[in-house]
Amino acid sequence: MSDSDAVARDLDVAWELLAAQPTHPRVAELALRVLAAQPGRNSALMALGNHRQACGEMAEARRLFLQVAGRRDGWFTMAARALRHLESAENNHAEALRWAHAVLAEDQEDWDDWMRLGQVQARAGEHEAGWRQLDDAVALCSRTAPDDLPRALGKRAEYLLESLAPPERFAPAAEEAIRTNAADSWVAMLLGFAYLAQYRFDDAEQLGLRLLREDPTDDLLQSLVGTARAMLRIVEKASGDDITLEDIRDTGVMEMSWRQIRDQKLGIDLPSALAALDAVLPAEVRATLRPGAAPHAESGRDKVGAMVAEDMVTWHDGQQPGSGAVWGLAEPFRLMSADEIIAMDAEIEADRAAHPDWPENEIWEQVMTDDAGAYLVAVAFGALVKRLPGHPDEPVATSMADWIWDRVAEFGGHDPRPASRKPEDVPTDLPAVPGTSLTGVIATMCAALGESEGSAAYAELRGRFPGSTVRQSVLDPVVPSPDGVDIALLDGLVKKVTVDVARCPSADGVIAGLDLDGQRGPVDGYVRAHGARVHNSWENGATGEVTVNYDLAEHRLGLQWETGRLARIFVSAMEPV
Repeated sequence: MSDSDAVARDLDVAWELLAAQPTHPRVAELALRVLAAQPGRNSALMALGNHRQACGEMAEARRLFLQVAGRRDGWFTMAARALRHLESAENNHAEALRWAHAVLAEDQEDWDDWMRLGQVQARAGEHEAGWRQLDDAVALCSRTAPDDLPRALGKRAEYLLESLAPPERFAPAAEEAIRTNAADSWVAMLLGFAYLAQYRFDDAEQLGLRLLREDPTDDLLQSLVGTARAMLRIVEKASGDDITLEDIRDTGVMEMSWRQIRDQKLGIDLPSALAALDAVLPAEVRATLRPGAAPHAESGRDKVGAMVAEDMVTWHDGQQPGSGAVWGLAEPFRLMSADEIIAMDAEIEADRAAHPDWPENEIWEQVMTDDAGAYLVAVAFGALVKRLPGHPDEPVATSMADWIWDRVAEFGGHDPRPASRKPEDVPTDLPAVPGTSLTGVIATMCAALGESEGSAAYAELRGRFPGSTVRQSVLDPVVPSPDGVDIALLDGLVKKVTVDVARCPSADGVIAGLDLDGQRGPVDGYVRAHGARVHNSWENGATGEVTVNYDLAEHRLGLQWETGRLARIFVSAMEPV
C-alpha cells in the first residue's frame, strides 16, 4: 500500500470512528498520523477539531477550526459551521452570530444554515427576529427540501425551547412537529407541559395518556397526567368553591411547572445551578454554609416549601447568621435554614394581622435574610423579590435559579443560560407632570373607583361600556363580555376596572392619544409624561407576559403586555387583585 493510500485509509477510518464514537482516542491518533505526513490536510484538522470538541477541549478545537477557516479555501464553510456550533455551545453569542452570517455569505441554499441563524439570534437575545427566522427556515425547507420537513419542524421546536420561548410560541410549533413525526416523544412530552401552562388541561391529559401507553414507567408523563386531572377536577368544582381558575392563574403555578420541566431539559434548572455553584464556590463562602439537610417528616423539615426552599436547604441547610456579605453583593443576604423557615412560617400563621406583608392567599417562600428584617422571597411565577415590611416588593431575579446562575458566572463558572430578553429603551428625560393628566375614558373609570352601584359615576361607566361584565366579588371568574370590559365590586363598591384591548371596540379611546400598537418604551414614556409614575413591574418568565403598574394620583394604573402587544389596561383603588 502506498503512503498516499495509507493516509486516505487513516482519514476514512478516523471519520467513520468519529461518527460512531466521537470521543474515542483512536480518532486523534489517526488524525495526527495523517497530519504528520501531510501537515496541511484540512480533512484531518477538521476531524481532530471535532474530536477535541466532543472531548470538551474547546480551546484546542477552536484553534484547529480557525486554522482551517483562515486558509479561505473550499473547507471554509465547513470550518465556519463548526465554529458557529462551538461558539453557540459555549454561549459566546456574538461570535456564534458572526459565524452564522459568515456561513450564509458563502452558501445561502441550505435551510439548516438559515435555521441555525435563527437559533443563534434568539439565543443572543434577538428573540423576535430569531423566532421569525426559524419560521422562515421552515418555509424554505418546505419549498426546497420537502422530505426534510419533519426534521426542520422538530429543530424549530427544539430551538424555540432552548431560547426560552413562552408556551404560546412553543406549543403551535411543537404541535406541527408532532403532526409530521408522532414518534418524537420528547417534543410531545414538553408540549404536554406547555398545554398545562396554557391551562389546556384536556389536551394535556389526552396527550399524556397517549405517551404513557408507549412508556408507562415515565415519571414525568405520570406527573403530566396527574396534574392535568387534578386541575380538571378543580375547574369542575370551581363554581361552588372559593378557589377559582382565575385565582390559580394568578399564582402562576402552571407556568412554573412548565418552566421547571423546560429548564430541566436545558440543564439550567435550580438543581443544575446549585451543582454548578458547588464547583466554583470560593472557600470563604463555603466556610459559612451548613451541610445539607434532606427534608423528612420526623424533623418537621418536610414543611419547607417545595417551590425552591426544599432544594436550597437540601443543598445547604442555611448559612451562619451575619455572613451574607461573603456573597459580595450590595446587600448582605444569607441563606436561611429549614428550622428558621419553619419557625418564621409558624410565627406568621399564629398572628396574620401582625404580618400583613405575608398574605395567606398568595404563594411565597422566604429563602434568604439580611438578618435586619429584609428577605429574599420566591413568589408567584417563581420570581425572586426583596421583601421589607411596609414596602412594596422589589424584583431581584426572574427566579431563584437565575440568582444562583448569576453567582456561578461571577465566581468564574460556566453559565449555560441563553441571553435574556432585551428591555426596550425607555425615555429618561420626561417632564414632571403633577397629578393625573391622562385623558379619555380612563377619567370615567377612575371616577367610578370606590363608588357604589347607585352612584352617578358608576352609571356613567356602565353607559360607556353597557356590555361589561360585573363581578360582585373579585373571586368570581372573569367571563368574556361583548365590550371586553370587566368591573369588579367588593362590598358593593367598584374596586377594579379591566379593559381587554383585543376585545374592546373602543379600547383606543380608553387613554386619549395612547398608541395601542406602540412598543413598550414609547407607551411607557407617554403615560409617564402624563402623570403616571412606575410603581413596580413583573415579567412572567414562562409566558413572556409583562405587567407594569403605575401610581396615578390616588389610583393604580396597570398595563399588561403579551408577545409584545398591549393586552390589558386596568385601574384599581388598591393593589391589583
